Amino acid sequence: MRWADPPAGGSALWAFLVLLSGAAAENCPIDCASIYYNGVRRSGVYTVVPSLAGMPVEVYCDMDTDGGGWTVIQRRVDGSVSFDRSWREYRAGFGDLHSEFWLGNDHIHELSGQGDYSLRIDLEDWSNRHKHALYQHFSVEDEEHRYRLHVSGFSGSAADSFGWYHDKHGFSTPDSGDICAEISHGGWWYSQCFYANLNGVYYRLGPDGIVWHSWRDSDYYSLRKVTMMIRPRGFRKHRSP
Repeated sequence: MRWADPPAGGSALWAFLVLLSGAAAENCPIDCASIYYNGVRRSGVYTVVPSLAGMPVEVYCDMDTDGGGWTVIQRRVDGSVSFDRSWREYRAGFGDLHSEFWLGNDHIHELSGQGDYSLRIDLEDWSNRHKHALYQHFSVEDEEHRYRLHVSGFSGSAADSFGWYHDKHGFSTPDSGDICAEISHGGWWYSQCFYANLNGVYYRLGPDGIVWHSWRDSDYYSLRKVTMMIRPRGFRKHRSP
C-alpha cells in the first residue's frame, strides 16, 4: 500500500483517515520509518500505531535528517514548554509536537520495544554550533520497571555524555522522590545525578539547564536546542514501497 503525500497542514488527520478507511492493521504504520517506506518524504505530524499498543499515536516525523524516517521523542527549541512535570505527565507526554515536547514514556516504551531501534540526539549551542550523538541500540522498559533505559553503541561528533553513565537507570521525576530530579527540575534517567540532562531548565546558565557534560571540556554549559529521535537500526534510505 503506497501513501500519497498529505495535504499541507493536514498530515496527522490525513494519516488517521487512512487508518479509518479500512486498511488492515498489519498495513498501518508502526513508526515514522514505516511512513517513509510508504512513500512519504515530508517532515510533519503523522499518526502511527505501535504494534505493542495497537492504539493510534500522533508523532512528529523527521524525514530530512540523515535520510529521514525518524520518530522524534523529544525536542527543545525555545523554552516555551516547561519540563518541570510530574510522573503522570511524563508517562503520558506533554507539549506541542510542532515545537517543544516529550512524547511520553509509555509511547517511547511502545515504540522502542517493537524492534531494534537506534537513538540520535542532535545538539546546538548558543553560538549555533551543531553536534550529534548516535546510539545503535536504544529501548525503554515499561512503567512497572520505571522505564529503565537501555542505550549503547555510541558514535558521533559529540563525545558520549549519555550512554556510559545513564544506561540501565530508571526514570525519575521531581515528584517521584529522587533528589536529582528535584534539584534539576525535570524528568530523566538520573544516576548520581547526570552527565547529560536534556530535560533540564531552558536557559543559558547551568548547572540544571539542558546539559551535555562533554560539550565544553567538563563544563555544565546549558544548550540552546536539542532533539531526540529513534529509528529502526536496519533502516534503509530511499527504499521503494
